[in-house]
Amino acid sequence: LPMLLVAVSTAAWAGQQPAGDLQIVNGEHWMGAELDEKRAYLFGVGNMLEIEQAMAGDNYAAMRGRSIVPVLLEGLSGNSIESIVTQLDKFYADHPDQVTRPVLEVLSLEMAWPNL
Repeated sequence: LPMLLVAVSTAAWAGQQPAGDLQIVNGEHWMGAELDEKRAYLFGVGNMLEIEQAMAGDNYAAMRGRSIVPVLLEGLSGNSIESIVTQLDKFYADHPDQVTRPVLEVLSLEMAWPNL
């Protein structure tokens, strides 16, 4: 179910992509998106993370080192959607040579991981 949510939100973001094609959202998409689209994307990611955490239940601790879920949940803890939007906007503006990097990669490696 969580991967379906990501697939649906990613396909909706891509808009013009043919049905069935999954497109990873990168900085080009991010910088071309409206603020409401950026918020919606992050809410979708957040919901997927919460579902994964809930499904793991007592096994959540075992996910550390094997999943991006704890990295994002713990590394971005305390950040609002608005602050994450601002940080992503700044990252892609400051690194125009990295606009092909997926948003989830930037979220995890550049924003969450350093906070762990």
